[in-house]
Amino acid sequence: MSNAGTVLVVDASEGVRSFLTDALASAGYAVVSARDADSALRTMEREPVDVLVSEIFLPGLDGIELLKRALKLEPRLQGILMAAGAPAQTVVHAMRAGAFDTVEKPIDVERLLLSVRKAFEHMRLERENEALKRMHNTGAQPAHDGMVAESEQMREVLSTIDLVAPTDLTVLIEGESGVGKELVAARIHQLSTRSNMPFVAINCGVLQHNLLESELFGHEKGAFTGAVSDHAGLFEVADKGTIFLDEIGELPLDLQVKLLRVLESSEFRRVGSNKIQRSDVRVIAATNRTLVEEVRRGSFREDLYYRLNVINITVPPLRKRPEEIPALVQLFVERARRRGLKPKRFSKEAIEELQRYHWPGNIRELENLVERTLILSRHDVVGPKDLPRFLAPPTRDEEIDDDDDDCTLAEMERRHIIKALRRNRCNKVQTARKLAINVKTLYNKIKAYKIDVDAIKQECA
Repeated sequence: MSNAGTVLVVDASEGVRSFLTDALASAGYAVVSARDADSALRTMEREPVDVLVSEIFLPGLDGIELLKRALKLEPRLQGILMAAGAPAQTVVHAMRAGAFDTVEKPIDVERLLLSVRKAFEHMRLERENEALKRMHNTGAQPAHDGMVAESEQMREVLSTIDLVAPTDLTVLIEGESGVGKELVAARIHQLSTRSNMPFVAINCGVLQHNLLESELFGHEKGAFTGAVSDHAGLFEVADKGTIFLDEIGELPLDLQVKLLRVLESSEFRRVGSNKIQRSDVRVIAATNRTLVEEVRRGSFREDLYYRLNVINITVPPLRKRPEEIPALVQLFVERARRRGLKPKRFSKEAIEELQRYHWPGNIRELENLVERTLILSRHDVVGPKDLPRFLAPPTRDEEIDDDDDDCTLAEMERRHIIKALRRNRCNKVQTARKLAINVKTLYNKIKAYKIDVDAIKQECA
């Protein structure tokens, strides 16, 4: 199928259908045709259509009624209706029925092609607007512009992006939380042949199962409690573009099966529907887990892993590329200035302090720290004393001293948990992950050792 989209031509005249099919196909569109409204609707039930080009005065069901019924099947469809000498009132009825445009017969091919191009552009803008709204509602955010590549590791990442972007290969991006995986995905999209089509991102870890399935694949009215209208999934919204599945390791096993089918056949079904939908999308996935280990544990399908891992890009954590911190700080200061904050300079000593820190939250944590420091610092030049206390070297209380013969195993564990809490700024999920225990175990140990988490939070403030 052409990446330009699919046009359905409906006209009782075989000659007109053949003429328009040839003209539209030469312009790069996939074209299907029908002689009347009934056969056109049957075609739409079998395969997706983007633009309907129909004669108004069809035998039987007319073109205006056809458009109304077609819009019920595909609400984002763009309709262009044709007629010879149609009365003004008929044209008004056509526009009220949802027609994107009307074209006079005999057909001026250039006029028709211009109308079709505008219809596809209108559809693209609608999808981009919907994508931005949906990204806001699904825990994903549009990626910021700009990537810093001062280190050899990041230069290798950019080189790989440049090689894979022009292809349609599936990409799996691995790396810790906050390293900039969505920036990598957005750059791949921007450098691809799909760059003028939607880039849709969703965080698979923030939605409940039934909501996640609906967001990805859509649902029909009445499919479940609260489904008061038809809902297009993100695979439909991203058609001809790119979908970014962040935290893919959080995807439930039954949805992994459905995603695998999309990757293999480009087909899926909305929740509550038996109709097969098709979508031409490039899939980019990301995870902060080690998916190979998830496959061994049985929580991630092996066949899906190999489908996703056609091209693998690993983004290194910030602690392994401290040479990039000066450029990142400068980038974040400039971003903050554009949002109205007073720009300030970070001293050499302050930068060195930042470079010594291990950054468990990676680039996201650094950006938050820079913005907070710009707000709270009273000086035009930010020094070490303007930085938060948790950046300072650890105190003896949080260190594990191997030479302390009087320290019990329990005390050593207590100190190690305190140290992990400080390093992760009391983020218990992240702390538990670093300690290789589950969150419930961490809570139990905090309670057993009477660790004052609120006091640690104040120290880190």
